[in-house]
Amino acid sequence: MNFSKLFKGAVAIAALTSNAFAQSVPADFDISAIAAAGPPPTPTIASNVAAQTVVYNANAVEASAAAEQSAAAQDSAATKVKRAACDPQLQGAGPVPCPDTDQAFVSYAAFASAASAAPTPSGYVNTFKNLKAMNNALGYMGYTLMDTYDVPLCSSKCDKINGCAAFNVAFERSPSLDPSPSGGACEQPATTTLIKCVFWGGPVTAANAVNDGQWRNNYHVVIAGSNGYVNQTVDYCQGYNAPNFYGGRALAAPNDCNGQSSLVGTQYWNDGHPFDSRRCSAACDAQTNANPNAPCRFFNTYVISRNGQSYGQYCAMYKQQIDDSYATLSQVQYNGATYSVSYSYSFANAQNNGLPCVASPITSCSSPGQCGTYRQCNPGANCYCGYDTANNVACFQGAYCSSQTCSTNAQCGSGYICLSANSCCGFSICVPNTVCANGLNARHIFRRGAEKRDQVQGLSAVHVPDGGS
Repeated sequence: MNFSKLFKGAVAIAALTSNAFAQSVPADFDISAIAAAGPPPTPTIASNVAAQTVVYNANAVEASAAAEQSAAAQDSAATKVKRAACDPQLQGAGPVPCPDTDQAFVSYAAFASAASAAPTPSGYVNTFKNLKAMNNALGYMGYTLMDTYDVPLCSSKCDKINGCAAFNVAFERSPSLDPSPSGGACEQPATTTLIKCVFWGGPVTAANAVNDGQWRNNYHVVIAGSNGYVNQTVDYCQGYNAPNFYGGRALAAPNDCNGQSSLVGTQYWNDGHPFDSRRCSAACDAQTNANPNAPCRFFNTYVISRNGQSYGQYCAMYKQQIDDSYATLSQVQYNGATYSVSYSYSFANAQNNGLPCVASPITSCSSPGQCGTYRQCNPGANCYCGYDTANNVACFQGAYCSSQTCSTNAQCGSGYICLSANSCCGFSICVPNTVCANGLNARHIFRRGAEKRDQVQGLSAVHVPDGGS
């Protein structure tokens, strides 16, 4: 599978079918594209080495986001060590329980005590303590072995790694010799205890702590005293104000003051790279440069997880800053899986955040008509050219005669006009107007057929169905 970023313009958001999900999903969260992208690539984690480093080229990744180009995942090559049965393995510095069994290891009180007593470094939050599994989070950044269970030391190493957003410290039961198959000379070699400090580019949580060890022939590698820590800071983005932290919530933004979608586009990356807010800012800037009529002034970026497992980074871009109160989306059920939000931040353009929203004037048109002579002014949005009650020429969207009656535009909601009584209704009703300015973003609200509450059965503002009068 080609692991890449997915790009969606606001006008190309995929439709969501009713049998695919059990809740209403806002366009900000393109769940169909997220699900279709699948999981990120599995990181290659070295074994029998004292440390592994994964280099993150932020400039290249951000440039790729700005260029809206798909880039195949680039896994840093792990050190390969050819092994043979009974070969000596890397020796750890941790204590070895007695008896030397997997069950004694995971229940060893000294490991639990070290994990429980570990301090939380400044700038980090402790997400879990003393688990018997390590993480499989977003953006593997490598690991190092330590001589003691030293959480502050591990955090200082994370701070020096470009892209490191979290780390995991744990005891690992490891064979001192390479285990041989059943009946071999080293079937159950003596244990050595590795104290691991593992770096990640996304949040480590109890939900993605799923690596509880492995079998190396008949020798059981297990984990104990596992703690997770997430950095509470995020990279600042040039040209943007300080980030706003939403935690496990994402925006479900409202329409703007003209009734138009405030969303201008989305990107989603599941390429295994670490979380990078600057990646989204690069995409936001590129949107503005490419389409000044639909500029990006604000964005919300966060980690997407499927059933607790980190999958990728999402970036939703908006033409104006959205109030924090709309950060209400925490998870979505889709095709039997739970997609959840974490590590969510928003950024507003420092020079122009898109506010205040300015109400657009009446969307006009040419060749206005009346009942029987209406011409379409935006066929894609089911819009026609006519008059409002103030005799302004206006492009309006077809509606039923059962809509709200009116005498002035002020009596209708934002983005609506009061249609002249020379419509097919024979009286004035409120109809959508500004939506006709952009048919591709229009929300189609016209319905065929009659409604029992229509004052004239089946009558609409622009035509009379066959058999009507």
